[in-house]
Amino acid sequence: MFIKKFSKRLFTSLVAFCMFFSVSAVPAFAAETTTEITDTQQPVVIGEYDGYLTDVMISDGVTKRAVANVRINSYATYDEDDGIQVHVKLYVPWYESPKPEFTGMTGTVNVLMNKKSTNTAFAELADGEETIETDVDTGRTGNSGDKGTVSVSGVATANNALAGGGAFAISYPVTLP
Repeated sequence: MFIKKFSKRLFTSLVAFCMFFSVSAVPAFAAETTTEITDTQQPVVIGEYDGYLTDVMISDGVTKRAVANVRINSYATYDEDDGIQVHVKLYVPWYESPKPEFTGMTGTVNVLMNKKSTNTAFAELADGEETIETDVDTGRTGNSGDKGTVSVSGVATANNALAGGGAFAISYPVTLP
């Protein structure tokens, strides 16, 4: 009985001792070590497009009906170091079905600014996923206030889409900050 009581007290004391040192080793208020990010370092969204894929498809009526609920979202960001980056995403909103099983997306991003065109190819593979997306670094830079157009054209494939997928093309205006 004495050994049982003693071992309980010893165990309780040991647990309390460990908890005290583990809690006291963690500072209650961490030292602030923030690095200030200026507006020139932070990528800025300079243009975007979001709409149904059927509105911008380059396909026949059968294919359009097969992917009627697929949306395309694209936006362009800019920072002084990297230039223009373009994000391209094909998806179906969570509240809609059927969901596609994307297997691939490939295409070209074109930036037209100051009468000069820059083309950058992209390709993204997926394994039957509901969303497929990629980031394209065009490297295109310019001066503050420059206006232009970002055009994204490509083709996407999916396992459960009639005719296997389809081609698309969008464009939207951009203005450099």
